[in-house]
Amino acid sequence: MIEELIEFINQDLLEGAAPDLDQHTPLLELGILNSLSMVRLLAHVDQRYGAKIPEHDITPVHFENIETLCALIKALSTEEQVESEEASSELDRLVKLQESYGIKSELVAAGEGFKQHTLRVEGDGPLWILLPALGNPSTSWSSTLRSVQGRHNAVALDLAGFGLSESNNDSPSYVDHVEYTLQYLETLEEKEWVLVANSAGSMIATEIARRHPDKVKALVCTGFGLVDDVESWWGDLKKMSANPEQFLAAAYYHPPKMTPALEDLLNDVLSRPAYHTFLDEYARKSMATTFDGVKVPTLFIAGNHDQIIPPEWSEKAAEKLENATVTRLSRCGHFSASERPEEFVWVVEDFLNKVEMA
Repeated sequence: MIEELIEFINQDLLEGAAPDLDQHTPLLELGILNSLSMVRLLAHVDQRYGAKIPEHDITPVHFENIETLCALIKALSTEEQVESEEASSELDRLVKLQESYGIKSELVAAGEGFKQHTLRVEGDGPLWILLPALGNPSTSWSSTLRSVQGRHNAVALDLAGFGLSESNNDSPSYVDHVEYTLQYLETLEEKEWVLVANSAGSMIATEIARRHPDKVKALVCTGFGLVDDVESWWGDLKKMSANPEQFLAAAYYHPPKMTPALEDLLNDVLSRPAYHTFLDEYARKSMATTFDGVKVPTLFIAGNHDQIIPPEWSEKAAEKLENATVTRLSRCGHFSASERPEEFVWVVEDFLNKVEMA
């Protein structure tokens, strides 16, 4: 079992990038405990060994290394699983894993039938508001949260229609998302924010920065830029969304290997009404002016291999702003916080230090 898991993690999850991997290598250091990799690892354990890992066993102790994971699998293989545990979703288990690292999961009533689910860590300074790409859960920021824990205040959001947020509107528009996010922000005690947003989350962030320049101290956009021909781009994106494997190839420098579990996860996200109603006609028209009136210091983080939003589009956006810079990350696609987690946090912190000194 140990040798098989070593091969699976190195070849399937890490694309052969850890040839020295052994049973004692800390899994956290490999960066595989983020959303997609963790989903694939849990699915592999379930399919290969018939062990569905329950929430209460997703802890740093059991996932310290391959040896401790194997011990857990062997123990579970001899136990009868409780039906309620088997029914828990992969997302619930991912959230449970983050909680085991001291990250707090909260469901906050934000008004008008909306409850905002968040993952939160405590530290110093302005609150980092982490807005995910459309369809990505708050756990997509797990590497960022663990990295800044104890140093920065940060909260990752599940957008309405996704993750564990609860809403009576399963087809929210871009305008709805902005209002839901603002409703949640009104519940916060913190009144100084750093908006850190990925992809479509950046559209929400720019609108908030435009409305509240007094509260937004800085804006970070990754996987986002100025789209000249929005209709053509949207048509291409819809075609890619119909083919999960094609979408992953366009979004990642090292696309994760497609498995039945990952395909089910992507199909679930890409088929949700909320995925298709965000960019309605109004939102698509708004993309041309999304940076107008944004005055706060802004950083664009662009993946050199992003085929969803090429880095040149981020550079075009920066040219429209009075106080904006662009940092490109090599060997990186659309989801820089997941693909290059250490570099991502370093670049953001370096930018914020310069903003404070300005």
